[in-house]
Amino acid sequence: MKCPKCPGTDLEAVGLPFRDRSIPGPDETAGTLEVDLCASCGGVWFDKNELDRYLDSAAKPLPPMAKAVDRAQDAKAGLCPRCNLPLAKKPLPSNPLLSADCCAKCGGLWLDAGELERAAGKDLPFAERLKAAFSGV
Repeated sequence: MKCPKCPGTDLEAVGLPFRDRSIPGPDETAGTLEVDLCASCGGVWFDKNELDRYLDSAAKPLPPMAKAVDRAQDAKAGLCPRCNLPLAKKPLPSNPLLSADCCAKCGGLWLDAGELERAAGKDLPFAERLKAAFSGV
C-alpha cells in the first residue's frame, strides 16, 4: 500500500499483539492488530474499526516515528491506500476535537504524525475526556 500523503512511498505493515477486552471471561484473548506506518511522514493507516480496537485494547504502543504534528501535512489531501479514493476529514468519537482523514468506501482512517496520541485523548484535559467518553450516555 502507498502512503496517502507521501506519493510513491510504501507503507510498512506492523503487527501489534493485543488483549481483546471485548470478549467476556477471565481468560485473556490475544490477537494481532496490523496497522500500516509511513516511515517518511510518520502517519499511520488503520483499517475499519482498527483504531477503536487499538484504543480499547491493551495493544503495545506503535514504534516511535519521531515525527511531530505537522499542520501542512495534515492539510494535504490524500487518497485511500486501499480504494484510491479521496479521503475526507471526519471527527473522531474518542476525541471530538480531532478530525482524521477517512475513506467513505472502506471506512479506513489515516492519522498524521502525532495524531494518534490526540486520538487517544491524551492531549485533552480530564474534564474534556470525561465529556467525550460519556457524550452518548
